[in-house]
Amino acid sequence: MNHAQAQTSSSTQSFLGFCIPGGPVRTDFVPTSQTKLTLTLNAPGDLPVPISSVSDVVCFLLPGAPIPQTHGLLVYWQVLAPDCQTGFELLGALTPAQPSGIFRTNWSQHEQICNQVGPSASRVVLGVSMETLEEIANVASHESYDARLFIAQKIATDLFHYMQSFDNGSAGVGKLVVPTNIFDRW
Repeated sequence: MNHAQAQTSSSTQSFLGFCIPGGPVRTDFVPTSQTKLTLTLNAPGDLPVPISSVSDVVCFLLPGAPIPQTHGLLVYWQVLAPDCQTGFELLGALTPAQPSGIFRTNWSQHEQICNQVGPSASRVVLGVSMETLEEIANVASHESYDARLFIAQKIATDLFHYMQSFDNGSAGVGKLVVPTNIFDRW
């Protein structure tokens, strides 16, 4: 199937699934162009409130998805709320070689989402764009940074500096002498 056939097919049938772990599978993406789809999720309703409680989402290609072997899908998200609107941010990518993925939302760390007060009605718009594998590799390489790793490194660095504050240098170069209850005190 060529790219033009995939574009035509994508507007007539659902080939993409989405779910929040524990929630129903959604396949009701709406075509906005020949290579783009959207899915709007309401909170409350389709999403739990607050939406920052959603840490991961699952996206997958359905069997027989009309995606050429040279193309894949970039999945983006955007929050629309009465008091804020985020821009589209990359969630992840699906390709013929990787037809499903569990994507971390990082919504709990997103300042605009966390600053929402009360159970105000919000919408999350998922945007999907068919792109070449080269474009996907280029975009994904810039977005491959994992915030969890960064946070773990910051915690480890903080602990190291805290432990270093107890060292008096008596153990020699490259060694620390710290109290046995250092973790309790930290």
